This record gives sequence, C-alpha cells and structure tokens, in this order.
Amino acid sequence: MTTELEIGLYIFILAGFLGYHVITRVPPLLHTPLMSATNAISGISLIGSLVVAGANYSRLSTVLGFIAVTCSSTNVVGGFLITDRMLKMFKKREEFGTQHRLFNPKLLLAFPVVVVLFLVLMHWFRRSGTDTQLSGAGLSVTALRYFYILSAVLFILGLKGLSSPKYARRGMFLAAFGMLMAIVGTLFHPEIVNYRWITIGLTIGSIVGGSMGLRIPMTAVPQRTALSHSLGALAASLIGISEYVRHAAVGLDSVKMTTIGLEVIIGSLTFTGSLMAAGKLQGLLPGSPITYRGQNVLNITLLTTVVGTLIYLIFMPSTSTLFFVIVGLALLFGFLLVIPIGAADMPVVIALLNSYGGLADASMGFVLMNKIQIITGSLDGTSGFLLSLLMCRAMNRSAMNVLFGAFGKVGKEQVGAAAEARGTVRSITPEELTVLFDSVRSVIIVPGYGMAVAQAQQGVSELAKLLSTRGIDVKYAIHPVAGRMPGHMNVLLAEANIPYDQLYTMEQINPYFPEADIALVVGANDVTNPAAKNNKSSPLYGMPILEVDRAKSIIVLKRSLRPGFAGVDNELYYDPKCMMLFGDAKESLNQLFAALKS
Repeated sequence: MTTELEIGLYIFILAGFLGYHVITRVPPLLHTPLMSATNAISGISLIGSLVVAGANYSRLSTVLGFIAVTCSSTNVVGGFLITDRMLKMFKKREEFGTQHRLFNPKLLLAFPVVVVLFLVLMHWFRRSGTDTQLSGAGLSVTALRYFYILSAVLFILGLKGLSSPKYARRGMFLAAFGMLMAIVGTLFHPEIVNYRWITIGLTIGSIVGGSMGLRIPMTAVPQRTALSHSLGALAASLIGISEYVRHAAVGLDSVKMTTIGLEVIIGSLTFTGSLMAAGKLQGLLPGSPITYRGQNVLNITLLTTVVGTLIYLIFMPSTSTLFFVIVGLALLFGFLLVIPIGAADMPVVIALLNSYGGLADASMGFVLMNKIQIITGSLDGTSGFLLSLLMCRAMNRSAMNVLFGAFGKVGKEQVGAAAEARGTVRSITPEELTVLFDSVRSVIIVPGYGMAVAQAQQGVSELAKLLSTRGIDVKYAIHPVAGRMPGHMNVLLAEANIPYDQLYTMEQINPYFPEADIALVVGANDVTNPAAKNNKSSPLYGMPILEVDRAKSIIVLKRSLRPGFAGVDNELYYDPKCMMLFGDAKESLNQLFAALKS
C-alpha cells in the first residue's frame, strides 16, 4: 500500500520535472521577475504556519507559528507587489503611450482584508456551533482539498505566463489568486481553533510586505530578494522546531525526524546565508571575499558534523540537546558559507539561496504532509537551481568554485599589477564626444552594475532617445551576470521606459559589435574584459564576455581605472580604440545629453 511519504516523493519529483519544463521557457529578460515571483510563491510556507499558529498545540508552538505567519505573509504580499511593478514596466516600442491596465497592483493589499473578513466569519461559525456541523459533514476537509488543487494549478499557470512579457502580468495575477485560494482553504483546516494570532501576524506581515513591495527602488531588488529568502527560510526553520518540540515527548519515527532535520538545517543555513548576502548587496558588509586560513576545511568539517549529528538523531530522536546543537551549527554554517563569496558571484548566490528556500518549503510540506507546499517548494527549488546553473555557465565557473573559490579576492600582487600601466589610457570630455556622435549610425549601449549604483538608467534612456531622433540605431547588450542578480539590468532599463525589444542577450548582440560605430559601456567591467578571451593567466579566462573590443570605437563611463568585482584589471581600457569618460555615470550622461542638445 502506498504511504503518505511515497505519495509526497512522487509529487515532489513530478513537480520538479514540470517546473523544469516551465521555467526553462522563461527568457533571460524576465529572470529577475521570475526570482521575485517564485519568492512570493515560496510564501506558501504561510499555510503551514497558519495551522501551527492557530492550533493551540502549546504556547511555544503558537509563538513560533505567529512569527512564521508574519515572515511568510511579508514574503507573499511584498513579493507579488514588487513582481507586478517590474512586469508592468516591460513594453515594446509600439506599446508606449497605450494603457494596458490588467489590474491595480495595490489591490493585492486587499489580500489581508479578505482573509481577515473570512477569519471573522469562521470565528462566528465556531461560536455559533455551525462549524461543528460543517466539520461533521466533511465540508472543511473537502473544501481544503479542492482549494489546494486549484491553487496548485494557478501557480503553474502563473509561472508559465512568465514565458512572455505579454502574458507575464496575467500569469502573476493567476498566481496571486492561487495564493489567496491556498490561504482561504487553510482556514478550513480542522485543527485551527484560534484565529487571534493568525489575524495579528497576517496584518503585520502584510503592512511590512506591502511597504517593501511598493517603496523599494528597483536598484535595491537584489537585497530585497535576499532578505525575503531569509524570512521564508526562518519561517520554515521555526515550524520545524515547533514540530520537533511537539512530537519529541510522544516519540518520533525515523521518517518524521529526517524531514524535520532537513527542514531546520536547510532553513537555518538559508536564513543566515541570505542575511549575509543582503548585507553584502546593501554595502553593510565588504563586497570582497572575507577569507582566512583553513576556511574551506572548517566549512566542510562543520557540514559533516551537522550531517553526522542528524544521522544520529534519526536513530535517537529524543536527544533534544543535539537537535538544538544542529540548529545552531546550521545557522553558523550559513554565515560561514556566504562571507567568503565576493560580490562578483552574487547572481549565483542569490539563485542558490532561492533554491535552498524552495527545498526548505518542500521539507516543511513533508513534515506537515501538506501536498501544496511540496509542489511549490519543488517549483521554487527547481527555479533557483536552474538559474544558478545558467549563471555559472555564463561565467564559465563551477558551483563549487563559486562557493569555495573566494573569487574576487584581490591580492597584493594583483594590486601591483593593476597599478602598472599596460599602455596609454585616453580620456575624453562630453563636449569632445558629441563630435563622434555626429558621424555614427549605430551605437550599442552596454550597462553594468555601475549604472545601477549611479542610478543612471534614466540618463541612458534620454541619451538613447536623442540618438534615435538623429537616425542612429541604438541597441542594448545585456550580459547574464551584469549586476547582482539574474536579469537585473533588464528591470532597470525597463524602469527607464526602454522597450524590451531593444534589449539583446550576449549571444544575440555579439555578432553586431563589428558593425557598431560606438560601443558605449556604462559601468560594466568584468563582462567586457578581453582578458577572458586572450589572457590564459587571467582568473577570467574562458568566461563568455560581451565583445565590445570588436566595435569601431569604445567609450567607457567609469569613475576610475579600479578593477571590477573580480579584482582584475580591465585590458579594454588600454585598447587604442577606447576612450574613458571619467566621473559619475549619471552626471556624465547629463553633461553629454546637454552638449548634444546644444
């Protein structure tokens, strides 16, 4: 006879295969909205949190469930709001000036209102005794089952909508509606007897998540995503702790102990790892790798200790002291795992943390035997894993090298080499640059994270519009790892009202560089370094790059000649065809725009 565990494993595997086929059809243009969307969907941990917070298992379980409800609802509301903000910006040239208002994203804030009203209704049913009659009739269990089936279908359709910018917002509306169905369905759960802490947690989480989703600028999307990963992982870890404490007294079988152990380990290391990533992205921590002697040995030893202790607990689950030791070691491991990773590898790290968060949600689904959490956790895990592989391939690096290679650590010999002139560096002023634009017919703009730091995307847009009115063909070259998260440059350019049909991937744009009169590089460094093709001794060697060195002329907007995130001097700057426009990218573009207009 098929057990619940076997059914859950079948669902997890099938959902993973389905997620693979759906997510591989999402274009690089929408990779940032994809991560934001799966992050919102990973807020499905909310439904397990609702049960623990409202079931009155114990005071500790209620407190942990309340915190988990707050964290998860923050992810749900904030995630869907900021995803809709991003998707609303993606338009073709002919779509500008027309209204495509599928729905007002602020209506998503009605989620908590609808749920709270439903909670009041459920409370009235219970007070009046009607709920007993409904439960006796099996209506609660039946409603719960069909709500979950409907929400699972809507989640998959929502992710499928991301295969095209045209249908992406509609897909996210379906996914958001699916989340509402899952939440409302969970409120029918027969074990929920108290809605007070559920209501408070949903209200707080919705206010915090709504504020984040509506106010955070697009330049801060990577750190917001990392912070959301940490909140979702914390919710999963807290529910795992609650379930262990609740069941340890009556005895835990090996299967239950395995799933709880995986949930708290993955959730705990993802929580601290995501906090470290958010700190690096926000500039609160150094962007360069923080390393020390024997670091990799210590990390591997720590991970081995965690796994070994879990195996012991599977056979001796009543040893509660060891369980909390595992939680502490997993928190420490997440911290130590991310601090030696440099800012250049943040796109891979963000994607991996997304995958870990999905696995934590799936583990929670196995602990609570909740099928919808297993499905969404598998979808989220597949999404993050695929994106991390794509980012590694774009850098010609392995995941092991990213996690343990301390890539981007600048040694004294590298600093000394960077200081030695490899040739003549030519500079140019905005006024001199206007003369070049008088005789060109084709310009390729190459944005990088420096553009995001300077918030120069609006200046890029204005310059491109002015060039287009002069009959100059303008294209944009987007490298997969330009920025701090997959697809981040696409979002920033879309925010500046740049049509997405002008944005080209690396494979699409490279054949156009020899025909371009000017390649205008705005803040991109490592992804344009010719050393990746020509210098076998360079750490970048073998990484696919944007071949800007093949353009007829190269203009680089940069503050100085300092190396990029990889800590490698850019040989492009010494190319005889290259001229440097030094200064803040936003100010330089404003000066260039003014000079062109005059």
